[in-house]
Amino acid sequence: MVDLIERGDVNLKNVNTLVLDEADEMLSMGFKPELNRILRYTGKAKNTWLFSATMPEEIQQIIKKYMSPNAFKVEVNKNSLVNANITHQFIKTSIQNKINVIANFLDKHNEERGIIFCRTKAGTQNLTKLLKEEGFSVGALEGDMQQRERDKVMRAFKNKSLQILISTDVSARGIDVSNLAFVIHHQLPEKIEYYTHRSGRTARAGKRGFSIALVLPHELERIKEIEKKLDIKFREVNY
Repeated sequence: MVDLIERGDVNLKNVNTLVLDEADEMLSMGFKPELNRILRYTGKAKNTWLFSATMPEEIQQIIKKYMSPNAFKVEVNKNSLVNANITHQFIKTSIQNKINVIANFLDKHNEERGIIFCRTKAGTQNLTKLLKEEGFSVGALEGDMQQRERDKVMRAFKNKSLQILISTDVSARGIDVSNLAFVIHHQLPEKIEYYTHRSGRTARAGKRGFSIALVLPHELERIKEIEKKLDIKFREVNY
């Protein structure tokens, strides 16, 4: 977009509605300079909508600089951040045994569908490869994929050709697939807010679902932190 604007191929002065979706993710991925440049090219007479899961200082700066001081702020009820229909569980394991735990779980729930979250692109690719070798119907969704590849995987997942989707946090933003029975956290998320996003992929439209975290012994304190922050309760289970 910056390139098109500066070549004179696009003029944003007459834009009357500007939407910044997943604004915090755009900033955390390093797009702050580009975002500021694009915003500077838009005219003053416009409606601006900003959607963000978190409100760090950088987001506050954008609000102050590009939005009216009288702009309405709408936020979710912080006392009900997590869907009450989700059952939260954790499995204490080791790095080496995670693949066996997941395989055992999927074997026991072979009629159900869900998403497995990894922190990194490399982790997503590696887990997808290992589970495919074990014969599971899985597909990966990560940041290096071209749009047509992403669309192909999502079509297969939505039409149930794929049973399990393995994804990074950023790639899974905005996914809305009904009747997912579970979410598995291959690693706990870096940010507590991400736990809410991840677990919210299940238990939609009044259904019930499971959010299952694979944790290493030293991560048990992190489980307690998530419990306290989100006002939820985890139960330890084994597979």
